[in-house]
Amino acid sequence: MKILLIEDEQGLTDILLRSLKREGYVCESATTFMEGYKKITNYEYDVAVIDLNLPGGDGLKLVKALREENTQTGIIIISARNTVDDRIGGLDLGADDYLTKPFNLTELNARIKAVLRRKTNQFSKELVLGPLKINLDERRVIANDKELKLTKKEYAILIYLTRNKNRIVTKDALAEHLWGDYMDEAVSFDFIYAHVKNLRKKLTDNNCGEYLKTIYGIGYKFDV
Repeated sequence: MKILLIEDEQGLTDILLRSLKREGYVCESATTFMEGYKKITNYEYDVAVIDLNLPGGDGLKLVKALREENTQTGIIIISARNTVDDRIGGLDLGADDYLTKPFNLTELNARIKAVLRRKTNQFSKELVLGPLKINLDERRVIANDKELKLTKKEYAILIYLTRNKNRIVTKDALAEHLWGDYMDEAVSFDFIYAHVKNLRKKLTDNNCGEYLKTIYGIGYKFDV
């Protein structure tokens, strides 16, 4: 799961990023209105956590921009502005939740999980893809009635590919999804090859390997 944090307080940003990464999320951040706008209009995120008071503009305009793109990104507003009008205004523009500062880290994490559950499937916590079953709450993957022991990166790759099932996902898109702002630190795509190879072997060992296809020179595709 990929989170975008748009917050100008550097101390709070550092704390939130550490907390979210401990939960297993891939995180990116922006500290100004324009930086946030560029990211939300050029990349896809599962959830955007947006402060309202930003250098260069109002965070509500970012909420509006996301919804005008018809994106499925979940939106949580975080703000010291706690009037009823502020909360109603944010929710009316399409935010999924509004959290008033100061807040507890565990509460933010709980609200992110709640938004992800609603966005992924309003009625089920399980994805079923042929003989493959993925419990999103428990992060468990069952293939032909046997549980697969996946690493965090293998699980992230599987979720990303299955969410884009029957579509080609480029190596660049997969790398950017896994590493976010730290993608440039990778010197090659060898880490992608290694994780996909290990994931495919685990799927193949449980008679599900044919679903994960390599599109040579481009990337990967999960066909169901």
